[in-house]
Amino acid sequence: MTYWAELVELYEYKVADAVDGRVPRGGRRSLTELRDTLLGAPLEPMLLRRFMECDRQYRGLLKSGSAAPVLSRPVPNSVAEWSAPARADSPESQSWEELQRMAWHTRLKTSLLDLAQLWSREPDRTILRVLYTVQENAEREGRSVGTRLAVPAAGDPLVSLNDPEVVADIAASFADLMLTEEGRLRVKTALSAAHEEPFARHPDEDVMEARIAAAERERLAPEARAALVAALRAQYPQARDPRERPAIREAARQLQRTLDDLLTAAPTATMAGTPSHSILYAQAPQSALPTPDDGKDQLVIHLGGGQAAHWRGMDLRWQPIGANWQLQIGPHVVLLRTDLPPAERSTLIGPARAQIRAFISGAYVLLSVDGRPEEDIGRLASKARAIALLLDTDEGYANLRLARAAAQLMRGGNIDTVALGTGSAEKYASAPSETLIAFARKGVEALMSRLQRSAPSNAAASIRMAAERLSLEDDRAISLHQALHMATFTPESLPPPAAMTAVQLPHAGQFVSVLLGQDPVTLRSGERALTLRQDYKGELAAVLPGHPAATLHDLLVIRVPGLSLLLVRQGTWLAAAALHDAPPSRDPTDHRLPGTLENKSAVHNLSHTMHVPYDTKN
Repeated sequence: MTYWAELVELYEYKVADAVDGRVPRGGRRSLTELRDTLLGAPLEPMLLRRFMECDRQYRGLLKSGSAAPVLSRPVPNSVAEWSAPARADSPESQSWEELQRMAWHTRLKTSLLDLAQLWSREPDRTILRVLYTVQENAEREGRSVGTRLAVPAAGDPLVSLNDPEVVADIAASFADLMLTEEGRLRVKTALSAAHEEPFARHPDEDVMEARIAAAERERLAPEARAALVAALRAQYPQARDPRERPAIREAARQLQRTLDDLLTAAPTATMAGTPSHSILYAQAPQSALPTPDDGKDQLVIHLGGGQAAHWRGMDLRWQPIGANWQLQIGPHVVLLRTDLPPAERSTLIGPARAQIRAFISGAYVLLSVDGRPEEDIGRLASKARAIALLLDTDEGYANLRLARAAAQLMRGGNIDTVALGTGSAEKYASAPSETLIAFARKGVEALMSRLQRSAPSNAAASIRMAAERLSLEDDRAISLHQALHMATFTPESLPPPAAMTAVQLPHAGQFVSVLLGQDPVTLRSGERALTLRQDYKGELAAVLPGHPAATLHDLLVIRVPGLSLLLVRQGTWLAAAALHDAPPSRDPTDHRLPGTLENKSAVHNLSHTMHVPYDTKN
């Protein structure tokens, strides 16, 4: 009966997400499949009342048209309908291309600022002087100003290239010019002119050189000849050293090569239109994204097609304010103005650690993660280890039972030792893998939330007390608290990603980082091989022989006999690890817990015992 109670509770969570306008975790199809299971379940009267009340809300949601029903099983003999992709000249495709250009422009501005700061540390700042000259002349051409600026001399006080704020303004203005095709053409013209003639010759330079040459041929004493040459030089302004021109031309060529590299990533207009499955609530059915992908660092939303979404653990809501849009991400609310120039239609939202940059184009918004990807994926890796620990089948899913008991204790309630006894392991063993993993992830995230609001010593004491009530060993409580403590406070340190298509996962359980591309990636651990490839929806599918394909969004734990495969992903950064079943290596006399007075540091290399094979597809 406890098994059915947990499924009813999970159904209530999923329906609550759907009622609030969010996509249920696991997708709408998982909600419908869970509903089909509970409709034929032998529920006791109290559970049946809870299920019927929740199901009444879900049926009301379907009748209102706010959520489209999803068939849990494909209709036999159904013929898939085909819809043409959005045309390249449609408003949706034009907004898509403009959003991509604005996002690229932001990355370009960051790259140019980093390069400008690097060039400002050069002795003569030659490349920076050329950058300033090209930017100034390109802007003058846009204002139809005929006077062209020469490349300033080193140390020119009127340019102030030693001021970091001036350098930042030059880099930002140069990036703004590169946003449009017309601006890039003016930049190319100005750069060619700077290379052809870095600075003009003085009109009297030839006359001065001829008179000095004539004076040096006079039959005079050396002192008199030197005085005559000095007097002639005083009559003419000092000309720039012509030996400076080759250095400026080389700097112009280097700047051109740098711009060529930066422009290779610039989006270009194509006849293909909007990519398939790329826009949430899209107008064109072919372009519609079924659910937001938590593993990607960008999300495009058609604001006119919905009112809310759930992405990367954040609740998104929006509403129109005249011609503009008000967007809420968690507790942060911003106004996205559509009447500003493209270079100004972006806004940073959220705290410094997890900022989201929003770009607006008409009724379409592009959300891009602006935080530190290495920290985000490191937190996912630590969370994946904790989830894998809860899926440990040793001693009748002892870690999962312990986590539930600790959660009950932290909520201030009593532990139901009967429902959490060893007899409850049968319900976990017979549960669908997708349901079990979703249940374990929700439990880990709930405990992480508790740990953030309590002292580490209090959390450690609660887990240890829960283990004592369930007659479990103290070492198990220590391992669980360590995993939860790391998932909450300590992102795992991952190596930088590298482009690979075949990866051998270390036996010791360390994560390997891979840079995802268009080609499939094969992960091997012993005799097992898991392949990651794009499916027909554009989602990343994890295919393991003998198991159904699973979709990798941001985190996936795959359990096979003798092995747990951990997969986490942020954008194109994939990290994978293989945890083999092995007895714990902990010293039985070591009872220190992270965050306590005995041990202030967390241990990263956790092992967990898994003796009973448990196959899962997600």
